[in-house]
Amino acid sequence: MADYFSQTVIRPDIPRTAMTALEYKVLGQIFDHEDVGDDVYFCAGHGPNDLLFLDLAEVKALLTEDDGVASGLADLVRQEIAKCDADDAELELDMSVIGFEGIFQDIIRRSALDHVEVEAAWTCSKMRPDGFGGAATLITADEIESVSTAGWLEEAIARLSGDAPG
Repeated sequence: MADYFSQTVIRPDIPRTAMTALEYKVLGQIFDHEDVGDDVYFCAGHGPNDLLFLDLAEVKALLTEDDGVASGLADLVRQEIAKCDADDAELELDMSVIGFEGIFQDIIRRSALDHVEVEAAWTCSKMRPDGFGGAATLITADEIESVSTAGWLEEAIARLSGDAPG
């Protein structure tokens, strides 16, 4: 069986004060992280985690702490909490709904950051043709733009063959 990896780095380091308490908690479960002074370096050795299990009481406390701060993550978490049963102790959060990109975009909108860069290297434990490549994503307050190595190669080949859209 082949193992697929999506090693990922986030640049620049994110100021801790730019994140809500909930965003810090969730990004810390999506990525590996390291405090660098007053900033946080996020990365993923195997790939970003998109299925999180969070202590429900802690999440409710974090939401209270962040009350009044515009956050798509907080909106999603409130929706998911509303679906929980009264005796649930854990919140299952599917981050594919908004993605970590949306969290970083909210952080940019509220902070002095003008962008966040995401670079990913796709690798595989076996030499599979679909197991290698990479991507770059640029997140700004208004846009999230991505390019993959496979997409770039397709466009370059189309230009060479004269099939590029014009």
